[in-house]
Amino acid sequence: MNKILFSLLITIVLFGCYENNHSETDNLVNQEYGDIPVDLIDSLQLISGINQKFNIDNSQSNTIVGEKGTILIIPEKSIVDVNGKSVQGEITIELKENFTIQDFITSNLQTIHNDQILESKGMIYFTAQDENGNELRIAEDNSIRIQIPQKDLNNNPDIFLGERDEKGLMNWKQKEEPAKSLVPYPIKFISKNQFPTECADFYGITTDTIKNNYYTYYGNLYDFENTLLATNEFMYRYQSACWDKVVKIYIDNLDKNLWEIDEMVVEFLVKDSIERVQYYLNNPPPKENGNEATKTQWDAHNSLLKRSKESSHRDINWFKILAKQKLTKVDTSKLIDTSKLGEINSAMISYDAMKFGWVNVDFFYEDPKAGPVRLIARTNRKATIINLIINGRNIILSGSEHSKNEYWFTENEDGYNKLPKGEKATILAIGLNETELLFGEKEIVIGENEIENLEMIAISGNDLKIKLGKYGS
Repeated sequence: MNKILFSLLITIVLFGCYENNHSETDNLVNQEYGDIPVDLIDSLQLISGINQKFNIDNSQSNTIVGEKGTILIIPEKSIVDVNGKSVQGEITIELKENFTIQDFITSNLQTIHNDQILESKGMIYFTAQDENGNELRIAEDNSIRIQIPQKDLNNNPDIFLGERDEKGLMNWKQKEEPAKSLVPYPIKFISKNQFPTECADFYGITTDTIKNNYYTYYGNLYDFENTLLATNEFMYRYQSACWDKVVKIYIDNLDKNLWEIDEMVVEFLVKDSIERVQYYLNNPPPKENGNEATKTQWDAHNSLLKRSKESSHRDINWFKILAKQKLTKVDTSKLIDTSKLGEINSAMISYDAMKFGWVNVDFFYEDPKAGPVRLIARTNRKATIINLIINGRNIILSGSEHSKNEYWFTENEDGYNKLPKGEKATILAIGLNETELLFGEKEIVIGENEIENLEMIAISGNDLKIKLGKYGS
C-alpha cells in the first residue's frame, strides 16, 4: 500500500511539474502565435520555417541581415537583462520575417489597427535571449535600428507595434513614426551599382576626368564619407534621377536635412519642366524647302512634348513623396557592418525599436467601395485559425468566434465593420483535432452573403503546405 501511495505521489509531482512547465511554454509561445495549440504551431513551422537565429557579441556593434532583407543594426551594449544589467557572453537574436499572406497565416496574424483595416508592407518579430535562454530587453536610452525592405515607398506607410488581445488575435495597436535619421554606409560600398544602370558608379564623382569622360561631379568620393551621400536613402534618390544638376543640389547642401534638399530638387524639377515645355512650344518643327512642316513632323514633335510633360510630372511627384518622409541627417552612432551585406534593397523603411516584439510597416486601407458589411463564417469543425483574405492585397482579417463554429469578420458596434463590397476574397480555415489537421477554403464576393458556410476536411501536413503555397508570392 505504501508503495502504491509513493508511486501515486511521484506521478502527481511529475505531472504537476509538467503542467507548470507546459504553462510557461504556452505563455512564451502565445506572445508570438496567439492561443493556438503547440502541435498546430509545429505544423505551421514546418511550412513557414522556424525563426532565424543569430549569435552576437553584445560588447560590440552588430549588423544582422535576414533572409528576406531585413536589417537589424544593434549598437554595442544596447541589450540588457530584465534588471537593466549589461549582458556578458553570447546573445541569440531570433528574427521572423513576414512579407506574404502565407507568412501571415502561418504566424496567425491579421492587418488591423483597432477599428481600421491596414495593408501590410512587411511584419517582423524579433527577440533576444542569453546563453541560458533568459529573455532580454533593449537598454533604456538605446534603440535597435530596423530597416525593412520595400518594393517602393508609395502610400506613405507608418510603423505599428503589435499586441495580441485576450483571444490571441493580433492588433497593431501602437502607431509609430518611421525613423527620420540616416545610417551611414562606407560610401564606396553604397555608391557602387548593384546592377547595370544608366547611372554611373560612385555617383559619377571622380578626380580622373580622362578615364571618366561622363562624370557627374569633380571631387574625391571619400570626402563624402559619413554624409547623406553615404546612405541607402540617397542611393535610392540617385537611382531615381542621376542627373549631374540634381546630384550637385545634394552635394551643395550637405548641412541641411535630407527632406529640405528633396524640396529643393522638387523646385528645380518644376523649373526644368517649365523650361522644357517652353522650348518645344517656342521651337516648332523646322520647314523644309520653304514648305510647312509635315504631319509626321508635327506628330513627332507633339510626342516629344507629351513625353517631356509626363516624365517631368512623374519625377516631380516622386520627389514630393520622398520629401514627405521628412528624413533628417546622418546618425553616426549607428554603425553598419557591410561585410554581412550582400545586395542592398534600394527602398527601406527604418524604425528605431526600443523594445523587442512585433513591428509592422503598413498603410491604412481606404477603398471607396468600403461600407458596413455583416460577414460571418460557419464551419462544420472547430477552426483554430480562420481568416478573410482580400484577394490581390496584403490584407488579412482574423475571425472572432461568437458561438460554436461561428466566426465573425466584422462587428456590429465595437471594432471594424466596413469591407469593400463587390471585392473578391477568400475565407481560409485551419484546425486541429486529436489526430489530424483540418482545412477549409472558399472564395467569396464580399457583400453577396451575410453567412458563408465552410466545410473543413482532414488534410496532411504536406498537402496543407501545398494549399498555402499559392499565398506565398
